[in-house]
Amino acid sequence: VARRVFLFLNYDGTLVPIAPTPEQAVCPPGVRALLGELRDFPPVLLAVVSGRSLEDLRERIGVPGIIYIGNHGLDIQNPAGLHKKRLSPLREKELRRILRALRRSLRAIEGIQVEEKGPIVAVHYRNAAQRSFDFIHRVLRETLTHWKGRWKAAHGRMVVEVQPEVDFHKGKAVGELLKGTSRDVLPFYLGDGPTDEPAFQAVKNRGITV
Repeated sequence: VARRVFLFLNYDGTLVPIAPTPEQAVCPPGVRALLGELRDFPPVLLAVVSGRSLEDLRERIGVPGIIYIGNHGLDIQNPAGLHKKRLSPLREKELRRILRALRRSLRAIEGIQVEEKGPIVAVHYRNAAQRSFDFIHRVLRETLTHWKGRWKAAHGRMVVEVQPEVDFHKGKAVGELLKGTSRDVLPFYLGDGPTDEPAFQAVKNRGITV
């Protein structure tokens, strides 16, 4: 019998509606208040999970004392401390080159947004014309051809991210957090997109996914 619940909540598309731009996805005061109530309810452990940078996620929600998982698990902050994976100087140099190449190749596409998120670069194309989608994906494929085995493309909802080719994702972060809990803790994961699928896999044999 479960004595506690570990609640993992995705941000964009779950806690807040998908917005035209990342900046417009604002956490409503009512949601923020409910998260505070859940944090203060002893049977609940609470984590918010996102592909956003840790700093962006934390600032948008603004509820202290909960777990924040940013950049798909590269960055985790909990009440006990902060764990951030950093790129080596060589990897940072590579990402800067990729970023410059993408901005140069995509600068003529109206509505495109290339976002720096620390160790990740996100190409948002929700506001671009549909006729440009094939070109955008081709540019990403051709750019990353030069970095096989070091950088990869990860596809979300109207966004493609350039990520380091290392073993990380939301599911790995969720799995690591669950390792430190007893078997009487029941995990729930609520998500809405492709990047949440690994987390569903991490939870499904032990908990409930939505």
